[in-house]
Amino acid sequence: MSVFYAPSLQKEQSHYQLSEEESKHCIRVLRKQVGAPIELIDGKGLQAFTILEDAHPKRSILRLESSIFHEKTPALHIAMAPTKNMDRIEWFLEKATELGLSKLTFLLCEHSERKQVNTERLEKIAVAAMKQSKRFYLPELEGPMYFEDFLQNHPKGYFGHCQEGEKIGMSGLKSALPFLIGPEGDFSEQEIVLAINSGYEAVQMSAFRLRTETAALLATTALLP
Repeated sequence: MSVFYAPSLQKEQSHYQLSEEESKHCIRVLRKQVGAPIELIDGKGLQAFTILEDAHPKRSILRLESSIFHEKTPALHIAMAPTKNMDRIEWFLEKATELGLSKLTFLLCEHSERKQVNTERLEKIAVAAMKQSKRFYLPELEGPMYFEDFLQNHPKGYFGHCQEGEKIGMSGLKSALPFLIGPEGDFSEQEIVLAINSGYEAVQMSAFRLRTETAALLATTALLP
């Protein structure tokens, strides 16, 4: 059954109108016809099973037959400095969404090369990954925000860095705590001290130097319950 994104879906409603983008994909690309079964997800836990009543390429109408609400999966929060190459951010977000990422915060660090991200495009990538993997929750995208501000809002967690120092292993991490990943130039010495003083534990992620998006995906898998 084809899955479509319905962000304003309500359990009580009898009909739902797909957005123009989803309607076009449904009718023009997948060539769905009246009577076809269609599955909807709202990205907030609600899943609905519907029947296509009006196969309009700009505003398809679906009749709701039944629905299920899925409880939230455990929190999985990655905070990373965006890479200079946006393709790498998009790759990470796609894979992390498939794995169950619940929140992605973009950090502004001393060595950051990118200050802005295209949140609208990233949300579309997350929606596509959510539908493809049949997840029921869309990751929250936050930021960019300054490193120090993030520490004030989230005073405990984990982070990876390339400097020498005391570090814990990857096993046994608590999924409810955020994991910080620095920019391609790594966290500065001052940022490392700030994180540790705030309550963050440095994690030994690899004996080798990892790209930012690779480290972020590794952190995602380490936080999986």
